[in-house]
Amino acid sequence: MTKLTNYMIMLGLGLSILGLSFVAVSAPYAFSQGTPGITISAGNSSFTPLTNTDANQVRVNIDYSVEDESLQNQVINAVMYVYAPNGTLLKITSFPSGFTAQSDGGTETLKTTFKDKSLTSVTANVTFTDATKSRSISNVLTINLDLEETPTVGSLLGARPSFQN
Repeated sequence: MTKLTNYMIMLGLGLSILGLSFVAVSAPYAFSQGTPGITISAGNSSFTPLTNTDANQVRVNIDYSVEDESLQNQVINAVMYVYAPNGTLLKITSFPSGFTAQSDGGTETLKTTFKDKSLTSVTANVTFTDATKSRSISNVLTINLDLEETPTVGSLLGARPSFQN
């Protein structure tokens, strides 16, 4: 064989070994990104008119369970992105100082208010993040909400009881 052929074989083997080393080193990182540290699901959520002001409020209750023990009793955060029906981002809401992830899970509530009374539906995307809001640590939850009707006085009072002798 010529020196050039030997060189090409050695170069090919070297690159193959380098490629396998990269896969071996990066594989655990790739698999760890696929498993969320916290699993979130939708609790009671609403998009309702407020009675004390001329605005509507999105309220999303998020149930969570902590899968990664290193996150138990740690300060984390939640971020809610609210979109209009046409896909326009309207607001981003989170906790100013985060909250402590309870070891047995729990429920957290995110709220935001809109003075735009023309909105009749919104979509909220919620994810839990680290305390600095720079890294997602949960699945992304999408909740579609339609504006609920303002209760009338009659519906608040309920049906009147009938008395029979």
